[in-house]
Parts: sequence; structure tokens; C-alpha cells
Amino acid sequence: MRGIINTVAFIVFVMQSIAFAIGAFSQKKPVSGVDILYNYFVIIAFLCSLLTIVIFVVQYNFKNRILEKKWLISILLFITVLGIYINLLQLFVLTDFIIVSIIMLLFDIYIIRNIINIYFKHKL
Repeated sequence: MRGIINTVAFIVFVMQSIAFAIGAFSQKKPVSGVDILYNYFVIIAFLCSLLTIVIFVVQYNFKNRILEKKWLISILLFITVLGIYINLLQLFVLTDFIIVSIIMLLFDIYIIRNIINIYFKHKL
């Protein structure tokens, strides 16, 4: 089962990389400072969505051995939340890569569930 999930994660990573390239190169030219900040935010969120897949694979394969520090858990939670923004944007606004977005939302739920379980189990 682990091999199937890792294969699905690799395919989703490739597809999300394509979505990142399309999203990064198809941004409109900013006309104000807010547009510039939003463009940077979208690029950072796309990168976080790619990192979310890596975090999922590490968590799934190594059974939470890396989540022992509170600061690391906070960073992973922040990255996951930014990745969720892009997944919801792709799913509901852009209607692009719908299956990839749904699978990535499942990855995000898995990561957040593990973080919450570890946080309350160890009471950091």
C-alpha cells in the first residue's frame, strides 16, 4: 500500500509542479503594490503546496519521527495552511487540476491530523 501512495504522491507532485509553472507564468502584470504582494503570496503559496507533498511523504513513510519540536510543528502547520489556500483556489476559483487538488486536500488533512495528534499527545 505504501508504494501505491508514494506513487500517487509523486504523480501529484509532478502535476502540481506543472500547475505552479502555469500559475507563476500566467500572472497578470501588477499595477499596484497590493497586486505585487498578491503575486508574491501566490508564488509562495504554490511553493508551500509543493512542500506539503514532501511533508506528507516524509510523515507517511517515517511515522512522525521528525515531529518532536514545537517550532517545527508550527512551521509545518503554516506551510500546510498556505498549501490549502492554493488547493482551494484551484478547486473552486480556477477549476484547474481538480483531482490533484482533492488529493492534496486529503494530504493536508492527514498532515494536520497528525500534527494535532502529536501536539495533544506530547502536550508541547
